[in-house]
Amino acid sequence: MHTSALPAVLPALLIGSLSLLTPVLTPPSVQFGVRVPAERAGDPVVTAARRTYRIGVGAVTVVAVLAGWFAASSQAAIPTALLVEFGGSLAAYLVARSHVADAKRDGRWFQGRTQVTVTDTTLRTRPEPFPWLWALPAAVITVGTAIVGAVRYPRMPNRLVSHYDGGGHPTSYTDKNFGSAFALVLAQIGITALIVAVSWATARGKAQLDAQDPHATRRHRRFVTAMARCLLVLAAAVDLSMLFGALAMWKLTGSTGVFVVLLLAPIVLATAGLIVVSVRFGQGGSRLRFAEDTPGDGGSGDGGSGSTASQAGGTVNRDDDRFWKLGIFYANREDPSVFVQKRFGVGWTINFARPAAAGVFVGILGIGLLFGTLLGSH
Repeated sequence: MHTSALPAVLPALLIGSLSLLTPVLTPPSVQFGVRVPAERAGDPVVTAARRTYRIGVGAVTVVAVLAGWFAASSQAAIPTALLVEFGGSLAAYLVARSHVADAKRDGRWFQGRTQVTVTDTTLRTRPEPFPWLWALPAAVITVGTAIVGAVRYPRMPNRLVSHYDGGGHPTSYTDKNFGSAFALVLAQIGITALIVAVSWATARGKAQLDAQDPHATRRHRRFVTAMARCLLVLAAAVDLSMLFGALAMWKLTGSTGVFVVLLLAPIVLATAGLIVVSVRFGQGGSRLRFAEDTPGDGGSGDGGSGSTASQAGGTVNRDDDRFWKLGIFYANREDPSVFVQKRFGVGWTINFARPAAAGVFVGILGIGLLFGTLLGSH
C-alpha cells in the first residue's frame, strides 16, 4: 500500500462521481447516446439501463481506487487508477447504450412519428451577446505576468529552475534565455487564445434544439452564455496558476509549503464552479426550470413521461443515430458545423467529418499537452 497513491485515488473518485451524474444531465430525448422520443425517458428499459450503469460505474470506481492504492509503485498508481476508471466507465456506458438501442429498434419507437429538425433563426439574427468582459481577467493576468517578467529579466539568475518535485523542491535547471524565462507567459497566451476562441465558436455554433421542448431556444441561450462565462473564468484561473509558477521560477517567491496548494487552487476552484454550473443547467440547459414548464417540457434524463400529445404520436426529433459512432463520436459530412453538443455529458465535441475539425483537435490536444508539461515542470 502506498500513501503516496492518494493523488490517484482522488481523481478516480471525482471521475466516478461525474460519470454517475452524467445520465441525469442529458436531455430526455437522448439516452446513453441514443436518440429516443422524449417520453421514452421513463421507459422501464431505460430505467433499468440507468440502474445497470450506476451499479457498473460504482463497482468500477471501487476497483479503480483499490488499484491505485495497491499499485506496485507510486509512479504506477495514477495511470493504473485512471485506466481502470475510464475503461470500466466506458464499458458500463456501452452496455447501457446497447440495452436502450435494442429496445428502440425492437419496439420501433419512431414508427409512425413525424421526424423533424428544429432551427430558430433568431439565434443567428439576434444571438446572445458574447461575454467579452469575462475574458478581461485572463488578459490582464497574462499581460501582468509578461510585465513582471520583463522587469525581472535582467535580475533573474543565470540558471532557472525547469522542474520541481511534488513538494515544490527544484530538481533540475536550465540556462536563462527568452524561451526558458517566458515559457509560462507564452503558454498563458496560447491557452487564453484557445479558450476564448473555442468559447466564442461554441456560443455561435449549431444549436441542438429539442423538437419536443417548447422552451428549447430559451434553454439554449442561457446554457451557452453560462458555459462561455465558466470557460473564460477557467482561462483566468489557469493563467493565475501559471503566474504563481512564473514567480517561483523567477525567484520572486518560494516554491515549497503552501505555495503548492496556491498553485493548484485557482484551477481546482474554477473546475469545481464549471461542474456546479454543468449540473445546474444540464446539457443544452435541459435541467433548467421555467414557470411555464409542464411535465414533458425538457427535463433531465432521469424521468418524465411526456405530454399526452407526445405519447399519442406527434412530432419528434429526427433519428440521427447514424451520425454518432457509439453515441460519442460525431461524423456528418453534410453538417457544416465544426462544434456540436455532446450526446453523453455536458459541453461540445467536434464533427470529425469536417476538415477543420482535425486542426481544432490537434490544437486543443497540443495546448493541453503543453499545459500539462509546463504545469508539471514548474
